[in-house]
Amino acid sequence: MKMKIIGRLYMGFCLIVLLLPVVVVCGAALNSGRTMLFPPQDPSLQRFADFFINEQIWVRSLRTSILIAFSSAALATLMAWPIAYRLWKFDNRWSRLVAGLTALPFVLPPIVFGVGLSFMWAFSGLLGTIGAGILSHALLHLALPLATISIGLNAIDRSHLDAAATMGATEQVTFRTVILPQTIAWTISGFLFALVLSFNEFIVMFFVSSSSYSTVTLQIFNSLRNGFTPTMAVGAITFIATSALVYGLVGRFGDLPHLLGADPTNKGS
Repeated sequence: MKMKIIGRLYMGFCLIVLLLPVVVVCGAALNSGRTMLFPPQDPSLQRFADFFINEQIWVRSLRTSILIAFSSAALATLMAWPIAYRLWKFDNRWSRLVAGLTALPFVLPPIVFGVGLSFMWAFSGLLGTIGAGILSHALLHLALPLATISIGLNAIDRSHLDAAATMGATEQVTFRTVILPQTIAWTISGFLFALVLSFNEFIVMFFVSSSSYSTVTLQIFNSLRNGFTPTMAVGAITFIATSALVYGLVGRFGDLPHLLGADPTNKGS
C-alpha cells in the first residue's frame, strides 16, 4: 500500500514537471504587449489573431508548414507502401536491405542528414525550393509509414488470403478487397505520424530551405534575434495542439499499444 502511494506521488510529480513548461508557454501567449512575460500582463488573445490572421509573415509560415507537412507525409506514405508490401510478401535479403536503407535517414543525426541533403539539392539546383523541402521531409520520415504499414500487413490473417485464392481472386483483387481494407488504419497512422513530425521539424529544413520561404519553426528561430515574443508562444501552442490532436486520433482509431511495440497476444494483467 505504501509503495502504491509513493508510486502515485512520483507519477504526479512527473506529470507536474511535464505540464509546467506547457502552462508557462500558454500563459505567455496571452500577453497583450510584445514582451513574453509570465504570469501574463493584461491578458489578451491579440497574439493569436496576429499569428493566424494579421501578421502575414506568420500566416505565410503557417501555410508553408501545412503544405510541406501534408505533402511530405503523403509522399512518404506512397513511397512506403510498395517497400512494405514487397518485404511482407517476399521477405528476402533484397527487400530487407531496401527497408533498412529507408530507415537510415530517420536514425541518422538530423544535422548529418541535413548537411548531406543541402549538398545534394545544391548540385541538382533545387536547394531552397519548396519541392526540396517536401522531398527532404518525405525521405526523413519514410520509416514511420513503413513501420506502421508493415505492422498492419503482418497482422493480416493468412487464412483470409487462402480463402480469396480458393475463390479464384487474382492478386490485384485480393489486394483491393482483403489486404488494403485491413491496413487502412495502419496507413493513416503512418501518414499522421509523418505529418506531425514534419510540422515540428526544424534542423533538416534549416539546411534545405531559403530566405524566400520559411516554416513556423524557422520563423520562430529567426524571430529569436529580436527576443522572445508572445507570438512565438502561439506558434509553440500550435505545435502542442497539433501533436495532441494527431496522437489522439491515432489512439482513438488505431491500435496504439501495438504501434508502440506491445504484444497483442499478451493478455496478462
